[in-house]
Amino acid sequence: MMTKIVLSDEELLEILETRIPALLERRPDLWRRVYSAWMDTFAKREEVAAIMVELRQLSDRLTSFEAATTERFDHLDERMGKFDERMGKFDERMDKFGERMDKFDERMGKFDERMGKFDERMGKFDERMEKFGAELADTRAWFELTVGRLQTRAGRNLEDVVASALRIGLKRPDVRADMIKLRQKIVDREGIVYKPGQQKEVDLVASNGEYLVFEVKSAAKPGDVDDFAEKVTLLRHIHPEKQVRGVFITLAPEADVQQRCRELGIELAPTPQSA
Repeated sequence: MMTKIVLSDEELLEILETRIPALLERRPDLWRRVYSAWMDTFAKREEVAAIMVELRQLSDRLTSFEAATTERFDHLDERMGKFDERMGKFDERMDKFGERMDKFDERMGKFDERMGKFDERMGKFDERMEKFGAELADTRAWFELTVGRLQTRAGRNLEDVVASALRIGLKRPDVRADMIKLRQKIVDREGIVYKPGQQKEVDLVASNGEYLVFEVKSAAKPGDVDDFAEKVTLLRHIHPEKQVRGVFITLAPEADVQQRCRELGIELAPTPQSA
């Protein structure tokens, strides 16, 4: 007759927690027997069957979810492929657009270059027209000076007009209005040329170290040259520190006037036509 062994609670726990795991490590082939005994002890077969059904249902649901997910990802991959294709076409169109823009920029660069040259030419043209306008104004002033019509001019100082005329007539582009001194009184105090104390008027261009005295006659005679030469002589006496030049201005001087200028050392200003 076998003796019945009664284990305490602590001994049972020690078997469950320590000895059974150690046994399974030594004898893996006993795992199924231990599991069956465990299930017989702690779970009914109906409960296990229910758990297995739930596990199979969960597996089926996981399989369905995996299939649906795979299908959705396939659709997504397909749509992404089409999107990549469309983006490729878009990139291609953008590349072509970039090429067209590069060509446009190149053409605009050439256009800007041509416009720059055109502006440069227009600037030179404007400069030439401005110079031509100034020369035309100076020529007109010279004509009015020689024909005695300066007094009828309005809107400009007389000195401005005379300076314009002399720039053409004397070929002196440096002459400015502030250099023109009109109706300057000179007095022969010692009686060098005239009676002592006699007064005369001269028109001159004053620059550093020089007085350029000029006389304008629209219809000159040799006697006009004589009178002008006397004024030049007196001015040279009054201002020995200056170089005094005498320039006689007249329109189309006769031969006797030209001869008298040569004899008295008076310069005869040429007209613009003969210059």
